[in-house]
Amino acid sequence: MKKATFLTVLFSFFILQCALAQIQGTSGIGADGTVAVKAGFNLSSLGGDSRYDYGSKPGFHIGGLVEIPFSDVIILQPEVLLSFQGSGTFLDDDINLFYLNVPLIGKYNVWDNLFIEAGPQFSVLLSSNIDEDTYGTLVTPDKNTFDIGFALGAGYRLDENFYFQLRFIPGFINVVKDFDSKNRVLQISASYFF
Repeated sequence: MKKATFLTVLFSFFILQCALAQIQGTSGIGADGTVAVKAGFNLSSLGGDSRYDYGSKPGFHIGGLVEIPFSDVIILQPEVLLSFQGSGTFLDDDINLFYLNVPLIGKYNVWDNLFIEAGPQFSVLLSSNIDEDTYGTLVTPDKNTFDIGFALGAGYRLDENFYFQLRFIPGFINVVKDFDSKNRVLQISASYFF
């Protein structure tokens, strides 16, 4: 698992570097404000089985992104984010999940500086507190270390440097294999373009 996580992280940064090199070669980084750092708030839970209480859990995300314009109204925005997610009470313990998320977002400028956003998100679980010791002999959970989700949201560009987003990302793969436990994340983000 550690080898797969390392390779995924390495691949994500390779993709980001390729995108940066492409933009640098065509328009010049900074001149068009195409590279940004991003941070924000997560409110996450695990969509799940009604037999268990999956409460909401606050968290955060931080990372970087690149804007690749295709036209005046369509932009591709790959991102690389570290994200602290999880869920409230589950068998009397909170679930803490730390992911590397790679969203590939398409943005469409619907009006003035308002954008709608959508696209797939690929995630690798870097660490969690889900283990046999946490749940004792009643449950010996097996967890998925990979997740695929779909991000849907909206964004607003305040000026040349600041961009704000609201996004919902439901996951399609159970976090805990034996339980209905798919990621559900609401994100509020701010990006700063250089």
